[in-house]
Amino acid sequence: MDQPQHHAWVNLVAARHYTAHVTQDMFGDWTLRKVWGGIGSRRGGMSHTGLGSYEEGVDQLQEIAKRRALRGYQRVLAP
Repeated sequence: MDQPQHHAWVNLVAARHYTAHVTQDMFGDWTLRKVWGGIGSRRGGMSHTGLGSYEEGVDQLQEIAKRRALRGYQRVLAP
């Protein structure tokens, strides 16, 4: 059974945070939710993207992780 995925990153130098979740809604559809912003500020945003499958969501999370690492973010335990 596919399990929801939740990942979180911070960039302490830039005082930024980023989280990404792959979750299934009550209709069985998979969604990628991304939340980003400044640590200690109200700057930021959120987006939701519909997914064709759980595997597509996992693939997108891997791409997000690569981009976050290139931009100096460190993976942290998700809240």
